[in-house]
Amino acid sequence: MNSEINPDGLDTTLLLKGLFPLPGFIRFVRERCLSGSFDEAVLVEEWRKARAVALGLMRDEAGDADAVGVHALPEDMMPLAEHALRQPSMHRLTSLLPRSWCMVEIDRLVIFQECLNRHHIDRLQASMTATPSAQDVITLVSRSGAHVHPEVRLTQSDGYYTFASASNDLRFLDITTVKPASIADYEPYGAASHAVVIYLGFSDNLVSATRFGNRIILTNGSHRLYLLRKLGFRYAPCLLTDASDSDSSEILLPTAVKEDRQFYLESPRPPLFKDYLDPRLTCNVAAVRKNYVLRAKLDLQRITVPAL
Repeated sequence: MNSEINPDGLDTTLLLKGLFPLPGFIRFVRERCLSGSFDEAVLVEEWRKARAVALGLMRDEAGDADAVGVHALPEDMMPLAEHALRQPSMHRLTSLLPRSWCMVEIDRLVIFQECLNRHHIDRLQASMTATPSAQDVITLVSRSGAHVHPEVRLTQSDGYYTFASASNDLRFLDITTVKPASIADYEPYGAASHAVVIYLGFSDNLVSATRFGNRIILTNGSHRLYLLRKLGFRYAPCLLTDASDSDSSEILLPTAVKEDRQFYLESPRPPLFKDYLDPRLTCNVAAVRKNYVLRAKLDLQRITVPAL
């Protein structure tokens, strides 16, 4: 089998350097870039230079993360924003916690994602006008209209159901039993008493963030905010949930943040969104494009048990 990857299988990827530990930077390049396409010694030197810049920012911009601006959402954005919150899936968990749509200052959002896919950003930009209206912006951040989820491809082989998508948001959503009569356009063999339904797809995928004290950690929507920042927007609509108390923080904070609370929540100057825009702290690499796959296989058993 030919394992070579042609140029069409590569995506230009913006990678942060100097902000996160060097081993993670090198590991990303080794795992995601073609062998022989980079010089590790050069990369290490680039990271060291970026680290010196990052250390200077930690000194000069101490406290920036605690001064993030938050404004009320404009009235003309409210109808579509409120419609997004009326989706049934939005009421499972976050509806029980303090949350609201706000305009947040993009540059001072705390980030934990080390890279952005420029190919994805270009696709988003192609669907936007050069001067987006307020409706264009709220449509983008609420994942509506032209910004719906990508396709999911299904294949069946050896008893497996395999689902693939270009989006890393693809996930198993739920499993339940329903009455067979509620399923349209399918007639099972025999007299069905129950149907087991597995739901998979995507999260609601709104641009969202979590407040912890004075800091706001971006949890979803990095590519869309990068596009808006590139188009000149300094504030953007964001669904903001408060996780300042210890109980809700365990649920709402991303795993990366929970694993290093001191770095993200207590250090004077954690990584901020504006670092994506600083050429001293970024480099572009050609990363191998990946699809994200879910595989399911049913394990059906028929056994006997004592009658009750």
